Amino acid sequence: MYGAALLHRPSTALGKATDDDALRAGILSGYSLKHWDPSEEPIILLGSVFDANSLGKWIYDWTVFYYGPATPMSDVAGDLWLLLIQLSGKVKRADECIDKIRQEESRETVWDFLERGERLWVRFKKLLKICEEYMWKAAQRETGQKWPTNMSRNSGYEFIDSMFGRDRELDNTEKCMSAIRFWSMSFDENCNDILQNPAT
Repeated sequence: MYGAALLHRPSTALGKATDDDALRAGILSGYSLKHWDPSEEPIILLGSVFDANSLGKWIYDWTVFYYGPATPMSDVAGDLWLLLIQLSGKVKRADECIDKIRQEESRETVWDFLERGERLWVRFKKLLKICEEYMWKAAQRETGQKWPTNMSRNSGYEFIDSMFGRDRELDNTEKCMSAIRFWSMSFDENCNDILQNPAT
């Protein structure tokens, strides 16, 4: 798929997902599955499939590559990575436990957080698409092709500059991170006891 060359560097290599896993998840053939743990929800970026952890690491690695280690933006990218892991893990935990919750009020509480968590994923994926578009435009300018089949280092820089650039999407990135952070803290306060004792 287009863009796969860029997305293989730097990143996490899982090597676990199969074509059958992709078929079950509704992923079209041709996407690289190298970065996807099939036990997790898939996130598609250009020609690759990620999970929350591998995508967070990919963004962090490129941010360090772009801004340098131990810089404010690299710290932000590290926070984003952690927040994506928390969002994914808590949504998965709630989804796996909700049918075991006996009390209707408690089940509705968890269901509400589950739905809000899913909406946060939709919001984050929209941000990814905006940043992805900057990558496409950079590759088109560089190659002169409408549908470039290879992405350079500059395209990776464009993605990071889009997500964390003050004149681009940094404000939306920070708002999305704040929303995930608040959701995660509220989830712990309202759902942990329920999920630990679903039958009571």
